[in-house]
Formats: sequence, structure tokens, C-alpha cells
Amino acid sequence: MNIGIIGKTGTGKTTSIGEIKEIGIKGLDPKETVLINVAYPKDLPFKGNLYTGKISEGGNLLESSDAKVIADSIVYISANRKDIKNIIVDDGQYIMAFEFMQRAKETGYNKFADIGVNINKVLQASRNARKDLKVFFLWHPEEDKDLGFKMKTVGTMVDNYLTLEGLFTILLYSKVERGQDNKPKYSFVTNNDGQYPAKSPVGMFNDLYIPNDLGLVSQKINEYYS
Repeated sequence: MNIGIIGKTGTGKTTSIGEIKEIGIKGLDPKETVLINVAYPKDLPFKGNLYTGKISEGGNLLESSDAKVIADSIVYISANRKDIKNIIVDDGQYIMAFEFMQRAKETGYNKFADIGVNINKVLQASRNARKDLKVFFLWHPEEDKDLGFKMKTVGTMVDNYLTLEGLFTILLYSKVERGQDNKPKYSFVTNNDGQYPAKSPVGMFNDLYIPNDLGLVSQKINEYYS
């Protein structure tokens, strides 16, 4: 299952992965989770060396922006790592962005078609994974004249090939607000609130805004489909 966590930098996406007791985030169990660090060597915003070691050797970390490597790893995990229940792809849009920058001097439109095909391979690998495997794609947004916001891509050429949002069952947007004490309050938007075009199955989440905690999100998904 594909789950999109969409938000600007600094709105609590990566923070939602790990257990942070100080702010009440449960996070995901690293023993059941693989982190695919696309923007490596990006550091994680929580304590502990929780993600390390090769996936093929029982580890839970992949550092790569190569779409084929990522797609093949998802297929491998689905088939061979039944202990893994969650995959985090952080940040997903860099799979496209890094390939685009590597090929920026190429003329013509073929590179955009290739980029669209490659990201589709990743998304289809996760959609076709075993039923109990959740793949969380952390992603940056961009403004959209119709929806307000959409998942960021490398341009309209890719958008014409793919509507990325259609490949996700659940799309949550990260949101930050300031309370009366002027402290930031981080949350996920679970359905369209007029500003963010989030979506989730009816009844999965009781509230429009929930804590930015992937442990909570995973729990609600399990409860809904069980």
C-alpha cells in the first residue's frame, strides 16, 4: 500500500518516523521498518543509530536515489523480508529531481518520459507488494491552480504522463500552526480541509487533524483493514 506524507521542509515529516518521547511521538518500530534514504547522507531528527545495515543481510537501511535500485529493493523486501512491515522513502521527489539534474544538459523530451517511467516503477513495486507491507513516501508539495497543492514533480511533462496522487490510497499533508503560547503545533491533515487536498478512506481517521506520528497512522490503517 502506498501512503503519501506530503509537506514542506520543517513541517514534521521525517520527525514522524521515530519515537520521540519528549513530544509524544510513538513512531515506527525500527525492527519492522526499512528506511530508504533518497537524499543521503541526510541525518534523522531523532536519537539513536536505529537504521543501519544492508537489507539483504538483515539490515534496515538503503541509501540510494536510483529508481531501479529502490524498486528492486521494495520487491525484495516484499518477497524475502516478512519481518518488515513498513518502508519509508525519504524524500520521494528526489528520485526524479536527482535524475533530472544528472541529465539536465540533455536536449529533447525523452529524459522526462524516462523520469516518469522510472518513478512509476517505484510506485508500482510498492502497490504490488504484499498486503501487510506499508510504503510511506515522504514528499514535498508544489502549488497547483486547481487543487491548491500537489505532489512535486520535475514539470508538466511528467504530470501529463502520471497523476501521482492517483497511485496512493492515503495522502496526508503535514501542517504547522502556532498556538496562543506561540509554540509550533505539528499535525497531519487526513482529508481535504479546504487548504490541503489530503485523502483517506472514510472512517479510517476520526479527526481531520491528527498528531504527526507514523506509529499512530500505521495503527489506524491496521485497525481499518482488519
